[in-house]
Amino acid sequence: MKIIFRITLVVLIIVPFEQTLFSQSFTMDAVKSYPFPANLTASATGSKIAWTVNEEGKRNVYVAEGPDFAPRKITNYNSDDGQEITSLSVSANGQTVVYERGGDHGSNWDDNLSVNPAFSPTPLNVQIWSVPFKGGEPKLLGEGHGPIISPKNDVVVFEKETNFGTFP
Repeated sequence: MKIIFRITLVVLIIVPFEQTLFSQSFTMDAVKSYPFPANLTASATGSKIAWTVNEEGKRNVYVAEGPDFAPRKITNYNSDDGQEITSLSVSANGQTVVYERGGDHGSNWDDNLSVNPAFSPTPLNVQIWSVPFKGGEPKLLGEGHGPIISPKNDVVVFEKETNFGTFP
């Protein structure tokens, strides 16, 4: 009799919660819409940081400054065009953020070739951009890879094919 009572008690306790315990949905939309931060970097002096966020395929650059480190979005790419943002860096004085946009880094494709998942009729290129840390319009510096800002904050060095170049 005690065993039947215990089983009945367990059933009465678990059955009402079974729906809640096992009915949590896990959808592809939930997975694809989860914001994914990456590429965290900081200025050499001061307390300024920058990172990228992939939100539903829309990749943008965010920044924050101490002591509160409130995040601010400083780029406004509003479509899921498959263009990655990589090689993010903040100038030593913290006034400029430089990044590479385009390509398919970390894959088995040629990084010199830009991806085009939206089948845009306009050719897409792997480009280097700069934007003020305080915000504003991004400025296209040119095509290339791996931008690095000089310690004096006056030149951006980059790689293009097998050569190196600079942007003033």
